Amino acid sequence: MASSSLTVANIYAGYGAVRVLEDVSLNVGAGETVALLGTNGNGKSTLMKSIMGIVQPTSGSIRAVIDGSEHELVGRSTEEIVDLGIGFVPEGRQLFPKLTVSQNLLLSPSGRRRARRSRATSTSASRLFRG
Repeated sequence: MASSSLTVANIYAGYGAVRVLEDVSLNVGAGETVALLGTNGNGKSTLMKSIMGIVQPTSGSIRAVIDGSEHELVGRSTEEIVDLGIGFVPEGRQLFPKLTVSQNLLLSPSGRRRARRSRATSTSASRLFRG
């Protein structure tokens, strides 16, 4: 199985004239769990929004290695980043309250990929057995 990692290098980002992140770097290796801790206003959400392409950094690099392929995330749209399989649950936990846990997870990038593979397998199997 190919390894995955995320490297944030020397990121500067903010909102208009307000710079929130200055020279932030972070490395998350395959299999690691990392927690971002800090009081309000220290840039945790801005860092996550930068990784997701919601806030575009003014400089720096965000690279993800997924299934052995390296992808530069800075400059990509949020949709492109999600299509790579990267996602996060925002602080407000703004999930769909009327859906089950399983249904909410299926809406995630990996859930959608799994569902597509499952549909493809199901379609292939039905073609095979239709005779």
